[in-house]
Amino acid sequence: MEKKKILIFEDEWVTIRGSFEMANIYAFEGSLEFEVKVKSQDASFDPWEDKYSAVFIDITLAKNTKLDGYNIFRKIKESKLIDLKRVVILTGNSKIIEKLKEMQIYDEQVIIIYKPLDFVELSTCLMKILNP
Repeated sequence: MEKKKILIFEDEWVTIRGSFEMANIYAFEGSLEFEVKVKSQDASFDPWEDKYSAVFIDITLAKNTKLDGYNIFRKIKESKLIDLKRVVILTGNSKIIEKLKEMQIYDEQVIIIYKPLDFVELSTCLMKILNP
């Protein structure tokens, strides 16, 4: 299987790492590579189309980051860094869609996964993104 790189903005990686690793083994024979960024300033915001196969954003990223998850998503959307069908928002907030609409950045193409993460749901999501 061809290696695919996934960009993940998550400040509590240890709490969800197991779900990503299980999804990788379960559905992709270990062919996924995860690049985790704790803060927005750790990432380059050059176009990502050719660099990453998918992007996951913890919407409530840590306080020591310049851009929270909402603003990372806004930057992705406005700068067209990657197709929004390949962007996944991770959240525990059941009112995320309302919040995105309130901020005028909601897009029906974006996928939302609610925490705690289930590796089967994560696997299904990744399969849809990576094997359209």
